[in-house]
Amino acid sequence: MDRLSSFLLRRLRHLQRREIQRLAVRNGLLMMTTAIVDGHVVGRYVPAFDPSHLAGEVERDRQWVRDRLAAFLIDAPQDASGRLDLLSAAPVWPAQLRRRLVGNGADDGAIAYAVRVVAEAGEVLGIKTMATVLLLAAAMEESGVELRDLVAFLRQPAPVFSVQVSVEGFERALPHLVEETAFVPFGPYVGMAADFTFVDELWMYVEGQAKRVFLQIPVAKSYRLSSSAMRAQLLWALGHGSPVLAVAETHHAVPDQVDLTSDVRLTGGGINVTFLADLLEAVYGSDAVSRHDGLIAVIDAGALTLDDLAIAIRPGRPILSSIEALAGLAAHNREERHSEKDKDSAASSRRLITEHPSGRAAPSSQDRSAEGETSSSSGKRKGRWKAQPTGAEVIQPKPADAGTPGEGSPPLLVETLTGYGGAKEWALGLKSDLVDYLNGDLAWSHMSTKLLLSGPPGTGKTTFARAMCNSLQIPLVVTSVSTWLQGEYLSAVLDRMANTFAEARARAPCILFVDEIDGIGQRVSASREYADYWNACVNKLLELLDGAVKSEGVIVVGATNRPNEIDEAIRRSGRLETHIEIPRPDIPALAGILAHHLGADLDVVAKSDTQDGGQP
Repeated sequence: MDRLSSFLLRRLRHLQRREIQRLAVRNGLLMMTTAIVDGHVVGRYVPAFDPSHLAGEVERDRQWVRDRLAAFLIDAPQDASGRLDLLSAAPVWPAQLRRRLVGNGADDGAIAYAVRVVAEAGEVLGIKTMATVLLLAAAMEESGVELRDLVAFLRQPAPVFSVQVSVEGFERALPHLVEETAFVPFGPYVGMAADFTFVDELWMYVEGQAKRVFLQIPVAKSYRLSSSAMRAQLLWALGHGSPVLAVAETHHAVPDQVDLTSDVRLTGGGINVTFLADLLEAVYGSDAVSRHDGLIAVIDAGALTLDDLAIAIRPGRPILSSIEALAGLAAHNREERHSEKDKDSAASSRRLITEHPSGRAAPSSQDRSAEGETSSSSGKRKGRWKAQPTGAEVIQPKPADAGTPGEGSPPLLVETLTGYGGAKEWALGLKSDLVDYLNGDLAWSHMSTKLLLSGPPGTGKTTFARAMCNSLQIPLVVTSVSTWLQGEYLSAVLDRMANTFAEARARAPCILFVDEIDGIGQRVSASREYADYWNACVNKLLELLDGAVKSEGVIVVGATNRPNEIDEAIRRSGRLETHIEIPRPDIPALAGILAHHLGADLDVVAKSDTQDGGQP
């Protein structure tokens, strides 16, 4: 193992043991005292138990602490305010330790040894974390970046880092290392993925402490941003002095806008036999690794992922078992990838066979029948819902004279709605602007065409969209986030979202109504569970809303019962920037609603009520 890798691993372990010692103080296993060294007052840890119980054999003493004092090395739960709930989770002293605390003449050497054993007993080796550190060290060596230069850039405001390491799982593992450990200096850090506009400071208060914000640039293809969105993110982060981190894996590439402006650019080759030997040495020691050099050398290291390393190498497991597991996982991964390539080749062959000589694919009978049904029923869709391949539904506007008193209820119009306040005014203003737009007197970019409707369930958000459809005399494309999330995989979900907006553009001018828009969630730190999935969904919606601004004729209306759970970036200027809350109807509004739905029958009801009231 080279000097840089050894140093970084020692730092990682030192930081973890320091956190364990602080935890032991909070739980009462260690105590903090002061001492005078060369005229300086310094703090030091001392055990709250009798260190004479320790025999001086490190392995045996670690196990003794784990067996008898494990409760003192477990972090206490937190209350509703995020503070440690020590009273309900305070460990109980074993009977044989309760009577004999420190102060019985133990020398400084025994005290220091006891503190060290406590820290080592609570240490949990995170194999993925250690592997990430080793991969980072290898990338620094390969790229010729000195550690002092890296630290110097971290000290400056708004540094930009580009890291590309060809290992599956590294894109998520490196931000996790930055956020969840104190490994990177000048922290702690919290990562913000893509356009977190509500963060206006270099530092923010998160989880009970101030953390330095860094912008993590999304690189994975599933939620890669457009060039304009990427530029906006970089300008925001650099303007606020926040660091920028872009991490790429095997089949991804760091965006050019980040790569060309990076202060530090690291590139690593990934997992190889030397890396495996270093990782095994960090866990088992150099002597154990040297005895199995031959077995390690034949492992197909390039086929392994970070998850494979954590599965195969576990503390306490014999090194030979770990090596055999690594070899088996590598062979399995290689066979699986070959199998996937064969399936892709077969699928490509089938596509070529089914194509016409002209190069166009022959439409299936199902496609032809669907096309015929669409053309034959185009005149019958007015006022009726029709399912679309995107999962969206479309309703055509009713003519203004569709209903007459005595024969049926009149069409639902914005003009006849009551209790909608600002939403009604917005829709009527849009109706007037739409006439000017269709006449060529008003540019689409000068119109307010994005609306977020919020309010308790049952306040008529969907009814408002139907009324807009009839008043504006344009189609209404209706979908919901739950419809989008019916996709089995993330790619299918993102395709449903994109196809829905494409469907709206094809029907322009039209209204796109997205219900339950709060279900798309908010972006979270990249190290959190399922962060890739939800961040990809939010980023895709942001991209589509930005595209809708440039797509003339598409009016986007989002509806939610919980506006506070919508990502702030969705409500930015150019997206759903107009927010109108629909309150519960008061008595005049209820009277207007009843008047609309009862129509001519209202006179009969009122007359009957008057007659009943006149009886004695």
